Amino acid sequence: MTELDYLLAALIMAAVTFGLRAFPFVARGFIAHHRRIQILGRRLPVAMMVLLTLYAMGVHNWSSPADGRAQIVAVMVVAVLQVWRRQALLSILAGTLVYMTQMNGWFGL
Repeated sequence: MTELDYLLAALIMAAVTFGLRAFPFVARGFIAHHRRIQILGRRLPVAMMVLLTLYAMGVHNWSSPADGRAQIVAVMVVAVLQVWRRQALLSILAGTLVYMTQMNGWFGL
């Protein structure tokens, strides 16, 4: 391939990447009031949190329940905060902080 071919390939890839990232913003006016999109907007954040939690719990080596204590406590903190405050960022940050403090032995937990 010549230098021109590489340049054209890079420009095409850049255009496709830009188009895919810009599409939701351009299409927002057309699909913002669609009922299914509104349902997805309400349910997808919680679904993604559940999927990520299940994945994180599944890759852990569970030879005994005590091995996953830090994860279980962190998941419970996230669930309680999410039900109580309904703020995903607060729940995720608090759960991460609880998990990291337990894994590093802070506060004697």
